[in-house]
Amino acid sequence: MEFRVKLGKAPFSARKAKYVLDLIRGKNVNTVLDVLQFCHRRPARAIEKLTRSCMANVEYNNENEAKKGAPEVDVDTLVLTEARADEGPLLGYARRFMPRARGMAFPLNLRTCHIKLTFTASEAEEEKEEKKKEEKEEKVEKKEKAEKTEKAGKTEEAEKTKKAGKAEKVEKEKVTAGAEEETEPASEKPAKKRAKKVRKAEKGEDD
Repeated sequence: MEFRVKLGKAPFSARKAKYVLDLIRGKNVNTVLDVLQFCHRRPARAIEKLTRSCMANVEYNNENEAKKGAPEVDVDTLVLTEARADEGPLLGYARRFMPRARGMAFPLNLRTCHIKLTFTASEAEEEKEEKKKEEKEEKVEKKEKAEKTEKAGKTEEAEKTKKAGKAEKVEKEKVTAGAEEETEPASEKPAKKRAKKVRKAEKGEDD
């Protein structure tokens, strides 16, 4: 929903009006009124009246549409989406003159401007913001899921490498033990057998 308000032939220049419009463009109605209340430029008073008239028009339309059963528009949700100040006609042109050098006379130009304001209900903007928030949340969730999967994969790989390292160590120990047994000299084996036989014989004699 768009609501437009116009002010024709305002008694000040368009350049002065643009200084004020640049302060309030794209802001909420309540903030616009606050800014204009403390703005000391001359066009601020006329623009403040325009905004208040727009708010009154919205309330009047709400009363009429409520009888028809149409949805109402909240005045506090209005946003100033467009603000223009175009040049108007010159008042007093060729009526008053200022004497200048060499017998010349320059006319005193009283400049005017046309101000146009368009307010829109910020429901669509709120929906856009909600969509943006949902998209951001979805992106964050996807990132978290990807990080969790990466961490799980890394932990599984680390466990596998640990198990493989342990198995390699056990195999190396077995290989080294077998190699030591094989490297024992042949002369030591019969000596051990003889010592066992002697011990058994001594035990038999004792009995």
